[in-house]
Amino acid sequence: MGKASYKGHRIIGLLYALGLLGMLSIIAAIGVSRQGQPQSGEEKAYEDISASWTLDREGNQPVDVRRLGEFMDDETGVLSIYYQLPELESDVDLVYRSKDVYTRVLADGEMIYETSVYDSRFYNRSPGNLWNILTISHEDSSKCLELQIIMVYDTSAVTVDSLLIGDKADIILGLFADNMFGIVVSALLILVGFVLIVVDLLPTYGRAGKNHSLLWVGIFAFLTGIWSLIETNVLQFCVRDMRILQLINNMLMVVDSMPLLMYLDSEYQIFKHKSMRILGYYNAGYILLCVAVQFSGIGDLHHMLKGASFTMMLTDLVLFIWVVRMLIQLKKEKKLILSCVLQILGIFSLWFLGIFESFRSLHMDRMDRAGLVRVGMLLLCLFFALSSQIEAYKIIEQGLKYDLIRKLAYSDGLTGLGNRTAYLEQLAEYEHNEEVFIQLGIVYLDVNNLKAVNDRQGHEFGDELIKIAASIIADSFGHYGKAYRVGGDEFCVLMTGVDVKENYQKGKEIFRQLIDEANQAQWYSFKVQVAHGFSVCDEFTRERIDEAIADADGRMYENKTELKRENCD
Repeated sequence: MGKASYKGHRIIGLLYALGLLGMLSIIAAIGVSRQGQPQSGEEKAYEDISASWTLDREGNQPVDVRRLGEFMDDETGVLSIYYQLPELESDVDLVYRSKDVYTRVLADGEMIYETSVYDSRFYNRSPGNLWNILTISHEDSSKCLELQIIMVYDTSAVTVDSLLIGDKADIILGLFADNMFGIVVSALLILVGFVLIVVDLLPTYGRAGKNHSLLWVGIFAFLTGIWSLIETNVLQFCVRDMRILQLINNMLMVVDSMPLLMYLDSEYQIFKHKSMRILGYYNAGYILLCVAVQFSGIGDLHHMLKGASFTMMLTDLVLFIWVVRMLIQLKKEKKLILSCVLQILGIFSLWFLGIFESFRSLHMDRMDRAGLVRVGMLLLCLFFALSSQIEAYKIIEQGLKYDLIRKLAYSDGLTGLGNRTAYLEQLAEYEHNEEVFIQLGIVYLDVNNLKAVNDRQGHEFGDELIKIAASIIADSFGHYGKAYRVGGDEFCVLMTGVDVKENYQKGKEIFRQLIDEANQAQWYSFKVQVAHGFSVCDEFTRERIDEAIADADGRMYENKTELKRENCD
């Protein structure tokens, strides 16, 4: 059963495309209604004060800012932590990361900063994962800073960390330096994804007749790379609308499992099986549901992430089971298993590094949730790409062998022109031509004196005469049609076009010139003489084509008689 013969493949792909389009529509809606945001302030030197905050103004109850959810009052949804400012000689900057919470900063009860983001009904309820930057005046020296944290979702989503005070420029540069590994790996993922997508879509690569598994690996790598880059928490310094990064981050987590399913279908045609089609419908449908929830305002993508995580884990499990299943089958059949081994290595790389990262983040929200996961994803994409390339190489190799066999089957071994088999198949194709404005021109040719050359000078010279005649025919009439050797000393050129008579006249001029040049040069011990006849067929039926061939053959014999008479004279 061919891949196109089972139901579900195109529908699932279409549903996924609609889901992606819906996600883009949300971003576009935000872009249309977007307004400007305030710019950040000044630039100075910094230190980490994350461990210096307390639950009371007196500084007697230290607090671990990585576990703020444990101290949050569920009824009010507000938590305050405090920091005693030292003596300040000049203004300083306070920079801290907050995630899924709103914050306020007060100096001795006077508010000096409040989370301010552009609002839109298309956004999530929370301000997202953002860096808060405020300037503290030296006049506030020795005052008690109060950081109020307002819960949006639940205590598990309360995060305020990396509280840094000093020079804003140094803080930002330091954060970029600390996250350079994650930035580089993310950029590599994006680059690998882009290259794989481009390679898959290249026309020359497409001629291999391969599936599009490389395309789906590329899409997965590209989407994962963008998610991974957002997770480094440095892009927030490079965009004005920081809140949209949270939305894009959530979208990528929702849509990123589907390319893996499409990859599986490209490699193993999993959607031929009803259970796999149900999984595909569920995955694509869940994406569309997320779009509807976000647009309607009933909820936001944050509430849909648990379902997306479940879908990703389920997809990874299906991916693993299917690859192992194919590995066992190929091993029984004693076929090449390298591609399956590479796929399993990629899956285990992601699993191992993902589990390791999960243990690291088990009891607290980490600034960079991707961590080692991005390395696993990069390895997964590279192993899958190599696997797809191996399959594509085998297809290309088989295609080259087929092309060689086809060339040998349809080419004349002596002249390199099409042989009689190719000629007859081409005529059969013309019988089905429905273009009423196209004419078929037939040039029939016959090499004179071949028998005499064979008898007097040997078959080696006879073969040389045939090759010279074939070269002249190819370089003259062959420029305007397809040339064939249809018998020992007989050739035919088939021309198609709106006015084949004009092309025949052009070819005839070149033909006569080349014949004269060959005989005047006297490079050969024989004279080159080729008779030809021409006829036009306006109706592509077997009967009319046969009539045109007979007419061209008759004219060729008339020309052959004329050439013999000229030799006698």
